[in-house]
Amino acid sequence: MKVHPILLIASLTMLLASGPAGAQTIVTLGKGYAHDCFVYAKAGTDPFDGVDVCNQALKDEVLTTRDRAATYDNRGVMLDLLGKTEKAADDFHMASALNESLGDPHVNLGSMMIKERRYAEALAEINKGLQLGMSFPHIGYYDRAIAEEMSGSYKEAYYDFKKVLEIEPNYAPANERLKDFIVTTVPAKSPS
Repeated sequence: MKVHPILLIASLTMLLASGPAGAQTIVTLGKGYAHDCFVYAKAGTDPFDGVDVCNQALKDEVLTTRDRAATYDNRGVMLDLLGKTEKAADDFHMASALNESLGDPHVNLGSMMIKERRYAEALAEINKGLQLGMSFPHIGYYDRAIAEEMSGSYKEAYYDFKKVLEIEPNYAPANERLKDFIVTTVPAKSPS
């Protein structure tokens, strides 16, 4: 089977407009500023207030190492929304340093690298995040598919978009991206 995109130029234009899924939040339980930080990051609205809430959590609350790492990751999500990519990257690195078993910060960092057109590095980070496990794995596979497509690995991208829909059947961005692919069956060579 051969997978190739329809009209690569149109595909690239659309991809640059839609981009990766963006950073994702880490799920935390409980109440307080850290939980509110998660809620702001998950909603993706009002990132200015969300960053302030996350700052309060990091400054005033006694957090487990995992919740502190999650709060850095969630704050990084909002900093990324605000276009503060260096500060967001610092938060994703801090989250990983605090808890090396979290996959979300790696995928989030990979998402930022896609925006910077650093696809090989993005793939490495996203793959690490997927290996470690994440709160919303369909986002990791979607971002990996974007990086693969932009790197010219169309077959891998196609299968990752399909994987997204296995995990989250109604994930519209993956459905839209799959419309850009044509799948053809290449006849097997007959023995001579």
